[in-house]
Amino acid sequence: MTPTITDDPDRRANRRRFLKAAGASGVPGLVGCLASGMDEPPTETEILDSVNDDRERSPAGSTITLGGSMSLSGENSDLGVLYRDAYELTIDRINEAGGVDAGDGTTYALDVVLRDDESDPSRSEAIYRNLVAEEDIDYLLGPYASSVTLPASEVAAEAQRPMVAGGGASQEIYGRGNEWIVSLLPLADTYSNSGIDMAMAQSEPPSSAAVLAGTDLFSRSSTEGARRKLRSAGIDIVVDETFSSETSDLSALLERVQESDADVLVLNAHEEYAIVAAEGMARQNVDVDMAMATVGSLTDSFKERTGPNGDYWYGPSPWATTVDYEDAVFGSTSEFISAVESEYGYDPDYHSAAGSAVVQTFQRAFTRVDELRPEAVRDAVRTVQFECLYGPIQFGDDGVIPRDMVLYQWQPDAGKRIVWPEGVSESDPIYPTPNWNER
Repeated sequence: MTPTITDDPDRRANRRRFLKAAGASGVPGLVGCLASGMDEPPTETEILDSVNDDRERSPAGSTITLGGSMSLSGENSDLGVLYRDAYELTIDRINEAGGVDAGDGTTYALDVVLRDDESDPSRSEAIYRNLVAEEDIDYLLGPYASSVTLPASEVAAEAQRPMVAGGGASQEIYGRGNEWIVSLLPLADTYSNSGIDMAMAQSEPPSSAAVLAGTDLFSRSSTEGARRKLRSAGIDIVVDETFSSETSDLSALLERVQESDADVLVLNAHEEYAIVAAEGMARQNVDVDMAMATVGSLTDSFKERTGPNGDYWYGPSPWATTVDYEDAVFGSTSEFISAVESEYGYDPDYHSAAGSAVVQTFQRAFTRVDELRPEAVRDAVRTVQFECLYGPIQFGDDGVIPRDMVLYQWQPDAGKRIVWPEGVSESDPIYPTPNWNER
C-alpha cells in the first residue's frame, strides 16, 4: 500500500516505487514467481495481476490507515522530514513482508495519510479534526514539537482516537490525564541532565552557566529542567534569558553570555536556533567550556549548515546508535541505519528511530486485539512491551517512555560521537571546548 504523503512524489527511487506498487498482498505472489526459477523478472502487468488476485482473496477493508500531520515545511521542517521518511520506510518494509497479522485473524496492509502542518499548531489541530471527522481515521500519528502536539492530543482525546507521538515531549501534554496519547520521547525537563552530568564529571567542572530559551512549549519545559539540574549541581546561573520564536538574531543575548564569562551554555530551543547560536558564537567569539542544545544539534542538517562552527556542540539523545538492538521489521538497529542512509542519503538520529517505533508500536498493538476498535487499540498501545531498533518499548502510567539520555558531541575529526555515559561512549568528550582563537 503506497503511503499518501503530501510532498514531492518523484523523490523516491524507481526501485522503491516498484516495490510499493506490489503492496503487502502482492509480495507472496512476487516471491513465488522468483522462487519458481523464472529467468526474467515479472512484468508490471504480471505484478498487478498477482496483486489483484490476492486482493480478491483478501477480506474487504484489509487496510489500516494511520493519519497525522507533520512539520514538512516551516521552522521545524528539518526534523519533520525525518519522521516522514521513517514512517514511509517502516510502513513499506512491513507491507513488503506481508503486512500486519492482527489479532482479529485478518492480515492488513498499512497506509498513512500525512499532511503538512507547516509547523503551525492551529493548522495541525485543523488537520486532525479533518482526519477524524471527514476521513474517519481511527489511529493517529503525533506531530512534531510539543506546541503542535498539545492541541493535536486534545483532538485525540475528544474524538477518542489513540495517538502515538514521537515528537512531543513537554510534561504539559502528559500531565492532564489524557489516556489517548503515549510518547516515545522522555519528558522535556530531562533533556539537559546528561550534558550537565558529563560536565560535572570532568576534572575542572563548571561553576557558572548561561541559559537561553525559546518561548515555545518544549523550550519552556526543558528550561525548567535545566534550571533545576544546574542548581542541584551547584552551578550558578549567571544568564537566564528567553527569546521570541519570531526572532532570528541572538547576538544581544550571546553578548551577555560573553560578558558573563559563563562556563556552560544551555540552549533550550529547536534546530533553527541551535544553528543561529552556533553561527553567532563564531562571529562574536563567544567562548564557553561547553555549548549544548537540548534539541536540534544532532542532525546532519545542523552540521551541514554550521560547518566547523558546529564543532564541539553537544546534544542529548534517547537513542544510542552503538547499541545494536534486534528489530522485527529491519533486523537490527544497524540495519535500520543502513536502510535510511541508502534510501535517503543521511544519517538518522533519534527522531528517525522514534518515528519508526511509532509505526511499530501500532503494529504490535494491532496484533494484540481481538477486534480493531480505537479503545481496544489504545489499551494495547499503553500496555505493549517489545524491543525494536529504538530499544525497549514500554510506557509508564503517564504514557511516557522512561529512558535516560546519552550525550553526543560533534568532534572535528571523528564527527558525531557518543561521549556520555562512559558505558556506551564512543569517544571521550573534548572538554573544555577550545577557544575560537585556538581552533
